[in-house]
Amino acid sequence: MNLDKQKENVGTLLKLIKENPNLPIVPMVATECVFDDSYGYWMSEWGNANVTKYWCDDERFWEYDSFDELVEQWIDNNFEEYPNLSDEELNNLAEKTVNGYEWVDAIVVYIKQA
Repeated sequence: MNLDKQKENVGTLLKLIKENPNLPIVPMVATECVFDDSYGYWMSEWGNANVTKYWCDDERFWEYDSFDELVEQWIDNNFEEYPNLSDEELNNLAEKTVNGYEWVDAIVVYIKQA
């Protein structure tokens, strides 16, 4: 465990909390941190933290920087319903739809394997 890096990451988190006291804090735990359910806790490290937007569907957590991927996914799942739209019109509809998702502003903290 790199103590200096841990202090830096926690310092960044504390700064973000101070600057954004009304935002929820969302820990994102890497799958490598939890090997199985034999124990209640696993040791991990503080990773990077940043302010972003997120949205959750039935399958996963999406950060706003995945916007283009969500637009492509929406098009793949819905293009047959709009056969008369051009590619540009379909893309505009997809972007409008994805922008309309219930995005939540938050401080996202990454928890990584120790």
